Amino acid sequence: MKLFTKSLQTLGATALVMGSAIAFSAPAMAQDNVSLGDILRRVQQDSQQMSAEDERRLQEFRQQTAEQSRLMGEARGQLNAAEARGRALSAEFDENERQLTELSTELETQAGDFGELLGQFRTAAGETMPIIKESLSNYEYSGRAEKLAEVSEARSLPTREDLDALPAAMLQEMVAQSEVKTFVGPVAGAGPEGEVAETEVMRVGVFTAATTDNTRFLEIISENTDDPYLRVLKAQPGGDFQSAMNKLINASEGEVVITPVDPTKGQLFAVAGEMPTLDQRIAQGGIVGAVILVLLAIGAAFAIFKIVTLFLMGGAMRKTAKTREAGTGNPLARVFEAYETNRHQDIESLELKLDEQILRESPKIERFNDIVKVLAAVAPLLGLLGTVIGMIITFTAITNFGAGDPKLMAGGISVALMTTVLGLVAAIPLLLLHAVAASLARGNQQILDEQAAGLVAERAESNTGVA
Repeated sequence: MKLFTKSLQTLGATALVMGSAIAFSAPAMAQDNVSLGDILRRVQQDSQQMSAEDERRLQEFRQQTAEQSRLMGEARGQLNAAEARGRALSAEFDENERQLTELSTELETQAGDFGELLGQFRTAAGETMPIIKESLSNYEYSGRAEKLAEVSEARSLPTREDLDALPAAMLQEMVAQSEVKTFVGPVAGAGPEGEVAETEVMRVGVFTAATTDNTRFLEIISENTDDPYLRVLKAQPGGDFQSAMNKLINASEGEVVITPVDPTKGQLFAVAGEMPTLDQRIAQGGIVGAVILVLLAIGAAFAIFKIVTLFLMGGAMRKTAKTREAGTGNPLARVFEAYETNRHQDIESLELKLDEQILRESPKIERFNDIVKVLAAVAPLLGLLGTVIGMIITFTAITNFGAGDPKLMAGGISVALMTTVLGLVAAIPLLLLHAVAASLARGNQQILDEQAAGLVAERAESNTGVA
């Protein structure tokens, strides 16, 4: 009805517009021979067409409304059926739970002591399952952990096969502990770019595993994962560990080889790999440690040079003492030269000349000894300086970040300890070298004194004999 009223309003508006157009353009219509009857017929035709279109749309809307009502009825019927089925299933589930509870109670009553034994068996299976799952032998003897998990979680009485699963798995694990075998399996980090790759692995019992291609130790990762997997250690232990494992990999059948064993399945090897090397420890000493090492090198060079020269000098002086040959090749030869030059003087003058020559030779014999001694004394002082600097760094870290994380203080403690160690490492050998050099110097000095005293004594005896 509203659509019809709207159509009449549209028709009236159209007629009014057309009438106005006729009034203002009468001369033009007269020229085109268009009558008012023609205009009225056109208006009536347009009105009939619009009414028919409105009626068609109204019929379509009514049909769609009926179809939607039918679909809504079907959906409600399906919903009611689903709700009824859900209520039926819920009731059936509750009934099944009630029956299961009754059967479980009856089973426990009838089982008696066997039920307690069964509970202990399931507990043992549940405790053994993760050990088997994280074992190196599980990559060869698979399926044991899954069977134990099934037995430990089962709610029904175990079969004979289920009962045999636990002792069989434990016996297999005991046998695997004495085996040295190779197998191929996925290893994380074994690929060229650190990806997972199928790699041949040698295991020593259930404790140690390493790749056979380049002797890289492995660890078992079981945290934050349902299935434990093998991964190459990020920091490989070096030295004797890799050498011993490499010998085992290349050993022939029947050969006895000493092999490292890690009972923690890679954790101790990981700790050994993270231990700093000698270069890293020296670097922890910082600038003070570097200065100490430079002083050690300088002092050792002077000390070794001095020891060698004093040793050669002593040999030459002992040879000259036997031949009494004057010359300039060594200090004693030069003392004999001074004696030959002044042998005609009186004893007092000769003794003074010989003492003068010995005083000239003494600085040459003692040269560089004081430098070595000073460096030996300075090295521990520098170590103490580094210790103080390291403690300052440590206390600064504690002030800024607190003492909750020891790693924040590790840098300062490393500086403190390493500089102390380097200072002692430098001082001890320098003191020993200085002692050797000083001893050789005193020996050479004593040779000069003895020979000079002997020359004076011989001259005095000769003068007494002449008198």
